[in-house]
Amino acid sequence: MKGILAYQVYLPHHRLAKEEVASFHGSYAGKGTKAVAHYDEDSLTMAVNASLPFRKRNPKAIYFASTTSPYQEKLSSVTISKALQLPASTRTIDYGNGLRAATNAFLSGLDAVEEGPVLLSMSDRRLTKPKSSLEDEMGAGAVSFMLGEGTGVIAELIASSHISNDTVSQWRTSTDVFIRQWEDRFVAHAAAEAVKACANEVLSTADISLDEVDHVVISGPSQKLSINLAKALRVDSKQISAMKDNTIGHLGTANGPLMVSKVLSESKPDQKILWLQVGDGCDGLVLKTTEELTSYQSDNPLSYSESTANESVSYSEYARWNELFEVDEGRRPGAPTPSAPALKRNQEQNIGLVGSECESCGQNYFPKQRVCVKCHQRDEMTPFSLQGKKATVATYTVDYLASSVSPPSIFAVVDIEGGSRMLAQVTDCKPEDISIGIEVEFSFRKLYEAGGIHNYFWKVVPKRGDHHES
Repeated sequence: MKGILAYQVYLPHHRLAKEEVASFHGSYAGKGTKAVAHYDEDSLTMAVNASLPFRKRNPKAIYFASTTSPYQEKLSSVTISKALQLPASTRTIDYGNGLRAATNAFLSGLDAVEEGPVLLSMSDRRLTKPKSSLEDEMGAGAVSFMLGEGTGVIAELIASSHISNDTVSQWRTSTDVFIRQWEDRFVAHAAAEAVKACANEVLSTADISLDEVDHVVISGPSQKLSINLAKALRVDSKQISAMKDNTIGHLGTANGPLMVSKVLSESKPDQKILWLQVGDGCDGLVLKTTEELTSYQSDNPLSYSESTANESVSYSEYARWNELFEVDEGRRPGAPTPSAPALKRNQEQNIGLVGSECESCGQNYFPKQRVCVKCHQRDEMTPFSLQGKKATVATYTVDYLASSVSPPSIFAVVDIEGGSRMLAQVTDCKPEDISIGIEVEFSFRKLYEAGGIHNYFWKVVPKRGDHHES
């Protein structure tokens, strides 16, 4: 038995209302919102945050699927592995160039679970031209699956099928910032042919009929097209409940996995899920839930992200965060290009969030120190991970003068469980949301990009409720 052992969803804290998009352009307003990444988030940071709960499960491999990887030539899965403090021997593979990267990575991961569990993270932050037909639905987010075999599988794979269809329907070149799409009717016609053939083949392989499927997930190039494809297959409306959410938007490679995660959170044992992933053809998967699902509980309930989201994002903020137009950032020098030797030297500390702990008295430090200020022992330090440690705000400042894509800038002195104290930037937070003594959590973010190099580090976000999306 091979399949999904666990799942985790990361959704950005911010939502952009479709009415806000329409109001800016003076066009028709649809209903709902979409999840939008903050200025310091990209597909890599979201993948790390979605994967954090799985770092102690010791995956033997990390697969990363995305059409918006921060680098054209550099493995993001390696950075994810380092951020999760995994051994250098962990296998790392990236998948991209199409929405079927999600299912390609999923099936490849299942092929490899005999050597140990595989962590698969799917993440995207896709952009469209302002006022395009896709602008109000292209969202951002990440989903991570732990794949394995034997006991613990909550949803096993019982059949799969693949249909290739070389059609120019939705694409983006290496120099394009925005997604391009052909005329809707042509895209729908080309996709429908592949989806029907793929669905028939996978259902035949599983030896079941469409009526015997409890949940259907169709992830097409757009939400509207996905619903139309479900109608073309004559799927009952009760089978596509997970596809009707209008609060998140289309998450690219993470879109199908998000709906599968929603289905798993609502399913009972022995239910069948049909997952059709569209993109230059179609991949079809039939999953069957197991008794393990009864006792399974995700570390991050899907409902929580929605109940605490910031739904007051303006189109102006969204445009600045995504650099849709150039703004004056003040008369200040540009960010320096990160030093490759310095990034390598401080990799464990900055990417893994690892400090040091005194072997004699237990006092910990961040950044790393050689001399303990408490007991004065020298060079008797061991690595100390700050991930998962309780952190509270000791003091903070709100800076309205510093240049920022999302002003004002908030910095806090944070007390860490174990005795250390560090200066950290606060993100996903308004000035009225922070105060001395509140608990915060670490979130992997992008500091800046210069010279084509992305500089990543950890920021803190206010802890909201019993769980938090980071």
